[in-house]
Amino acid sequence: MRKHIASIILLLMISAGYVQAQDLKTSVGRNKELDSLRKQEEAGKDTVIFNSKYIRYTTLKLMRDSVQTIPLDTTLAGIQNFSPIKQPYMPTVGTGVLGLAAAPMLYMPSKNIGFDAGFHALDFYKLTHDDVKFYRARSPFTSLNYTAASDNEQTLKIIHSQNIKRNWNFGANFNRIGANGFYTHQRGDDLNAAIFTWYQSPNKRYNLLADVIFNTLKAQENGGVVKGDIFAYEGDNLVSKKAEPVKLNTAKQLYRNTNIMIKQDYFVGRIDSTQTQNSQNILPTNKVSYTLIYNTNSYNFKKDEEDEFKVLPATARDLVFTNDTTFVKQLQNEFVYSFFLRSKSSSFIKNELKIDAGIRHNYYSFGQSVLKKDKTSFFDYKTTFQDLTLLGALGYRFSNKIDLNLDVQQIFQGRYAGDFLYEAKSNIDIGNKAGKIIMDAYIQNKSPESIYTFYNSNYYNWDFRKDLDRTKTASFSFRYINGLLGLDTKASYYLISNYTYFVQTAPNVINPAQESGNISLLQINLGKSTNLGSFHFDVYGVYQKTDYANILRTPEFYAFASIYKDQTFFKTLKTQIGFDVRYNSAYVAKSYAPAVAQFYNGDNVVFGSKPVADVWIKAGLRRANLFAKYEYVNQGVFSKGYYTVNQYPMPDRLFKVGVSWNFYD
Repeated sequence: MRKHIASIILLLMISAGYVQAQDLKTSVGRNKELDSLRKQEEAGKDTVIFNSKYIRYTTLKLMRDSVQTIPLDTTLAGIQNFSPIKQPYMPTVGTGVLGLAAAPMLYMPSKNIGFDAGFHALDFYKLTHDDVKFYRARSPFTSLNYTAASDNEQTLKIIHSQNIKRNWNFGANFNRIGANGFYTHQRGDDLNAAIFTWYQSPNKRYNLLADVIFNTLKAQENGGVVKGDIFAYEGDNLVSKKAEPVKLNTAKQLYRNTNIMIKQDYFVGRIDSTQTQNSQNILPTNKVSYTLIYNTNSYNFKKDEEDEFKVLPATARDLVFTNDTTFVKQLQNEFVYSFFLRSKSSSFIKNELKIDAGIRHNYYSFGQSVLKKDKTSFFDYKTTFQDLTLLGALGYRFSNKIDLNLDVQQIFQGRYAGDFLYEAKSNIDIGNKAGKIIMDAYIQNKSPESIYTFYNSNYYNWDFRKDLDRTKTASFSFRYINGLLGLDTKASYYLISNYTYFVQTAPNVINPAQESGNISLLQINLGKSTNLGSFHFDVYGVYQKTDYANILRTPEFYAFASIYKDQTFFKTLKTQIGFDVRYNSAYVAKSYAPAVAQFYNGDNVVFGSKPVADVWIKAGLRRANLFAKYEYVNQGVFSKGYYTVNQYPMPDRLFKVGVSWNFYD
């Protein structure tokens, strides 16, 4: 039902845009006016032809300290990397195709504090408030993105936005993923929809950002193929891999999420503005912000079959039927006052002092249920709790080249009192030739996610684990960027104590565990872009070294390279043709527990690594960008296939095509 409602809303909005652009009540006089306008447009004189520069957008991040808008990116850059789990600078491990469970391959800490339910296996496919773009469109704007790989994978993304008034915009997002995979019962089916609006008062002192987001994420769980290492068998002895038996045939995850956000900012006192080549800023001297967020989340696992291949624990309340649900409702109110002190007469901002002071209140309703097949309950639990968080920030901008910022989040009352995140960051722009330096340091004290301390289901039960302490993380990073040299490098150091994770304690049984010792990790990132005429070389590498590799379980080395050639035909058809290669060193792989949707440290299975190569061609003509891509084109050269998670083979070679098309009127 939610899918149909989202589709109807989107179609009505698109229709409204075209109704606004076309008046169906025609008359002779009106037709003459239209003919005159067409003639002017064809002549190309004294006429505004709308294009991408008339469409700008902002995000919650860009609106934190000012009203900042940036233009659309309509280039060919990166359009072949559309998949959220195949991003070159953020590789993942997973259980198969797009839409199924995935996790970062490299170490990536979370900077959240307070309550966290702990279900993140499908996070890559969620639409969040931070993902929504709020537009300022001088003409109706529609963006269509579609990719297809036969029946194995299809994605659709539609954005429509238009200004109801000069200072009031309304729009909607609609995203759909449908991936059937190469094996039986391996479908990922995700739906995201959002309605958003941005209102700015004529005097630019008041801004209202609001959105409503719907996420429905469905992932079938097949437990892996029965043969284990499917690529170890000689010859192609199957008509199709769909004929391969899998371990589970009815199990599935279903995550539902509805988010509502209303954010209001009011500027008091003088208002300044700045403009660069890519951004436009409206800067307040005093700002009062209020944000209201209401979220509902449900995480459900279902199964109705015997566990013939012993994928799940043998100690279950019901060995055939499972219907486990965790639900969370959150109501958040946040008030922040911001004060900015800066010079009046300057062509750019310098000697600016910024102070933020605020408070955030969170109210949670949390529950879990374990249902029998007759709809009665094995277990039913509900509770409510709340917390108060102190928010603070202090920043000083010496000039448009140097700044220093301190941010504080401290939960001082409630169930998670004692959690905190203190962060300091500095940007130093040495110059166009010398480059830019970014330094970042933070200290975090974070309670374990709820799934580690309390969980009841058909297969797993642990009640109020009080032996797990807060995870403490201290980090420092140094980043150097030089656009002239095409260089982007970063070194990060992490010191982690009380690291919490899942570990196998018996065959197919996992439990929360915590490493009380201090874990050190050094991560070095290096990116380099080189142009030789029409040839381009982009390389990116990550080196990680830790003294607890068997716990963190990430590769020591990861590399990505993209080599391509630019070519323009007929003065307007821009094309790029090239190939991408990904590689990571051998590492002890994680395993996956489908009944609780968690990656864990299980058998010490080491996956050797071979390069994975994709070839592609992209073309851009006017408002449309197209690409064709052959993923894993080298399958069979170095290996017959590969794994990133124990027992779950990754996809075979696959041909994909896609189009990105923007409409500005």
